[in-house]
Amino acid sequence: MPVNISPETIKEIAEQLDMGMKCYYHIQTGELEYYPDELKGHAGFDEELWEESINKVEENYQEYIRFEGMESHESFGIMEDFISMISEEKILRRFEDAIGYRKPFQNFKQLLLSYPDLREQWFAYKDRRFIEFVKEQVEVYNNAHKDDESSDDTQ
Repeated sequence: MPVNISPETIKEIAEQLDMGMKCYYHIQTGELEYYPDELKGHAGFDEELWEESINKVEENYQEYIRFEGMESHESFGIMEDFISMISEEKILRRFEDAIGYRKPFQNFKQLLLSYPDLREQWFAYKDRRFIEFVKEQVEVYNNAHKDDESSDDTQ
């Protein structure tokens, strides 16, 4: 059965993924479960604090849709897209230079501190892109499930 996830829930999923969490949507109830993703900067997190959510998901994995966070190259692409929209040439070049060196994410964040208006624009832009990313995953799930339903109908 395809799912219809509310905009508020999609936004919450996007926020959790942006924070480096694993995020699961319960197909029947619409409840979210999330906990730190050790591959997204949460290595060694205290599993005991998240035990209830982890167990719920592991014991009923087939009842959930797992939402994936962005890979670093995808996040980098979003950063590049944002930079390409900067209209002032001098500032644009500073940001392009910043992400061209080692630790591009850190350099980008540090440089944003010097440009408060751009920083606000960046957070709004990143939020929109994460929401789009989650919506794409919902669409992939629904399309895959639609194929399953139509093959069930023909049998």
